[in-house]
Amino acid sequence: GFEQGFGGFADIFEEFFGSFGGAGAARGRRRRGPKRGVDLRYDLTITFEEAVFGAEKEIEYRRPEVCSTCNGSGAEPGSRPIACTTCNGSGEVRRVQQSILGQFVNVATCQTCGGTGELIPNLCHECNGRKLIEHTVTKKVKIPAGVDSDTQIRLTGEGGAGLDGGPAGNLFVVLTVTPHEYFRRQGDDVVLMMPVNVAQAALGDEIVIPTLEGETTLHVPPGTQWGKEIRLRGMGVPKLDRSGRGANVGRGDQRVILQVAVPKNLSAEQRELFQQLSRSLGKEVTPVKDKGIF
Repeated sequence: GFEQGFGGFADIFEEFFGSFGGAGAARGRRRRGPKRGVDLRYDLTITFEEAVFGAEKEIEYRRPEVCSTCNGSGAEPGSRPIACTTCNGSGEVRRVQQSILGQFVNVATCQTCGGTGELIPNLCHECNGRKLIEHTVTKKVKIPAGVDSDTQIRLTGEGGAGLDGGPAGNLFVVLTVTPHEYFRRQGDDVVLMMPVNVAQAALGDEIVIPTLEGETTLHVPPGTQWGKEIRLRGMGVPKLDRSGRGANVGRGDQRVILQVAVPKNLSAEQRELFQQLSRSLGKEVTPVKDKGIF
C-alpha cells in the first residue's frame, strides 16, 4: 500500500533514479545521527515445573557497550574524527549520468567512510575504532507462570548499546521447556496417561495419581473402558493474559486418560482365575457398530 504517502513514493523514485537537490546531503547527515543498539537473543532452558508455576532465573551473556576509553568516538583520547575527504563529510558520493530522460544525479554510499561521513586517523587502542566493546553482564529474568517452549521474554534496553545518543537494543530470552516424566502439555491442559489393571477397570477403584500440586486420589468408575478421560478442573497450567501484561487469567485442567493394562505374565493362580472368568463370560463376541470413530 501507500500508507506512507508521498514519502513512500519518493523512496521508490530514488531507488531507480537517485535523489535530487539537497536530499542526499540530508540523508548523509541522518547516517551520522543517533544509532540504535542491536537486539540480542538468549536461549534459556527451563523445567516443566518452572514453565507452569513461573520462576526467576539468572542469566549471563555478552553485549556491546560504549567504549569507556574513547566514549564512543572511536578515536584515541586527545584526538578526534575528521570529515571524510572523499565525500566531504556527507556520507554519499554523487555521479552525474545521462539517460533518455535527461541528466540526473546518482547518489551512492561513500565507500571510504561507509556512509558515516567521517574518518578516524588515530584509532582508539581499546576498541580499535569500533566504538563498542563486548562485556559480560548478569541479569535476573522473571519467568511468568504458564509459559511454553518458544515463548519470548523481552528485556527492554538490555541489548547492545546505542551510539551518538541512540537507544539501546532489546534482549529477547527465548524459552525451551524440558519434557516432564509423566505429564504432557496440550495448550493450558496437562495430560496424564494412567494405567489400571483389568480388575480395577471392571470393578472400579480408588487410585493415587500425581498432579502438578502433588498426589491426589482418583475414583475409577466400574466398567471403565480403555481411553476413558477424567478431568480434574482447574489443575492444569495457569493461562497467560495474551495482552502482554504477564498476568494469569484462569487455569487449565488436568486430563487423566485411563489405559486398561492387560497382564502379560500370569502366575498359576492368576491363570486359573482368568480361566474361570473366561468360562463365566463365554466366547461369543459381536462386532461394534461403526459410529464414525474412524
